[in-house]
Amino acid sequence: MSLRFAILSGAGAVVGGTLLTVFGVAEIRARTHYDVPEHTLTVPNDQATIDRGARLAQVRFCADCHGDGLTGRVMVEGSAIGRLAPPNLTNGRLPRALTDQEWERGVRHGVRADGRPLRIMPSHEFTQITDADLAAIVAYARHLPSSTTPVPTTTLGPLIKALDIAGVVDAYPASLIDHDRPHAAQLVAEPTPAYGKYLASTCTGCHGTGLSGGKVPGTPPEFPAAANITPTGIGHYTLVDLTRLLRSGVRPDGSRVNDGMPWKFTRSLDDTEIAAIYAYLKTVSPREYGRR
Repeated sequence: MSLRFAILSGAGAVVGGTLLTVFGVAEIRARTHYDVPEHTLTVPNDQATIDRGARLAQVRFCADCHGDGLTGRVMVEGSAIGRLAPPNLTNGRLPRALTDQEWERGVRHGVRADGRPLRIMPSHEFTQITDADLAAIVAYARHLPSSTTPVPTTTLGPLIKALDIAGVVDAYPASLIDHDRPHAAQLVAEPTPAYGKYLASTCTGCHGTGLSGGKVPGTPPEFPAAANITPTGIGHYTLVDLTRLLRSGVRPDGSRVNDGMPWKFTRSLDDTEIAAIYAYLKTVSPREYGRR
């Protein structure tokens, strides 16, 4: 056996062994069973609740992933990353519509009806969503025109599996959640840091848990980096500045934010919500850009 062949054979064995390890661990994570506490979600069907749910589906970015009509769509697909395809949430979904319990388990816990984890669904950002807010979103989804158009399932490619195991991305957010942590039935909407923190939980997916921005883990090279929204990055913003950015995508200097910033959804935030987020951002610890 030549030295070159021996080296190549050894390298191939290492790569092959690494891939087997990656796929083995990924399979274990996919099959992990989660026991989550039972919780009864009461979903009203009055018009006021439906209208509120329509707005929440925007500001909570449900429509950003699942589409404007919440009919599901393929967001991205490739051999390395797999397929990210948020499902149809309307009553026309196949084989049947979601039950109250499935909404509760899926949104708040990232878990399917059979206890297995959902792929990619950022439930760790929604685990504290109030019953009132979740019920309003469900009421809105059920009020939408039903779609029976098939949506392919989300699959994880080898790159995402490897990044998940390395802790760079969270392919199974159920593993990040304290499933026994209590949540509020309802919160008073007021311009306070506490309410702002509740609302800003959905900002962490791109800006990081520390809100310092940087490259969003697991995204393709062309995907724009997130801004630092701690006092280090936007500490000079006034409430008027933040309101303008969230509603029109324009910074204080007149420049436009990059395409990664979903201002077309945040523009549905009301004045109290923006004031609350502003109050909260003033209280977070300053962080260096990109420290997530």
